Amino acid sequence: MWFKNAQIFQLSDTESLDTNELIQKIPEFPLQECGSQEEFSFGWLPLIRNSEQWSLASDRCLLFRAGKEEKVLPSAVVREELEAKVAEIELIEGRKVGRKEKGDMKDELVFSLRPKAFSKRSDIWAYIDLNAKILVLNSTNAGMTELLFKQLQTTLGSFPMTPLQAQVSPAGLMTDWLTKNDVPASLETGEECEIQDSSEDKASIRFKALEPLSEDVTRHLEQGMSVKNLALRWTDKMSFVLHDDLTLRKIKFDDALKEAAFNDSQGGGLSDMDANFSLMSLTMREFFASFSNWFEIK
Repeated sequence: MWFKNAQIFQLSDTESLDTNELIQKIPEFPLQECGSQEEFSFGWLPLIRNSEQWSLASDRCLLFRAGKEEKVLPSAVVREELEAKVAEIELIEGRKVGRKEKGDMKDELVFSLRPKAFSKRSDIWAYIDLNAKILVLNSTNAGMTELLFKQLQTTLGSFPMTPLQAQVSPAGLMTDWLTKNDVPASLETGEECEIQDSSEDKASIRFKALEPLSEDVTRHLEQGMSVKNLALRWTDKMSFVLHDDLTLRKIKFDDALKEAAFNDSQGGGLSDMDANFSLMSLTMREFFASFSNWFEIK
């Protein structure tokens, strides 16, 4: 399991966080099928479909997966049905349908059509690292993030999580890296960045296949723009795009790490996952130590 995105949260109280309790309770709150009138359902999923493995532990890290099942009701279908009903009323009764009546009709249509809608599933992976005192999600989707937190709170009664508390501005620091040509020694710039101005409309410029330290980029920064996201490579282990909200996207772990995980695996789904997760979590733990120093995360 190699994460392609990472959203990191701090664990504010690891003393009270019992991962053994989480391991035991996760199977008690599985993802259920969406009811006929439910918009969606959310719950825990086994790590591999049809398996009994709900979590995976490695060196004080715990990996788990949650899923969302939602009814897909295309807006075009609702709109077409609504337009047909409105046209029928206007023709038969000879009157215009008002906005409120149209809204009520739409609600009734959604209620009647939802049981016939098909269901779509999506998932979100996460792990706890008790040594680094962090929770790492492989998603940057705000809706899925909120649902995962609620699921953790439901499962454990409470969950000691807080957003990262950076003491310096991520945008300001990344801007300084480029304008002062002072990128940390363990980092190399990639060929992608986005910069934005400080105006109300937040106009931005994206650069691709261009060295961020080039004059084309730094000239704009010296005129008052700031870095919104920046492609970086950390040591010889991973590359990513760092955003000003401290999320990592487009993560690519080095092939040498993946090869090492392959050699450690005994073969098979869960064995492969165990080997991959072990190396990924250790790499992310090491990375987070540097990451915390750059942004003075307390």
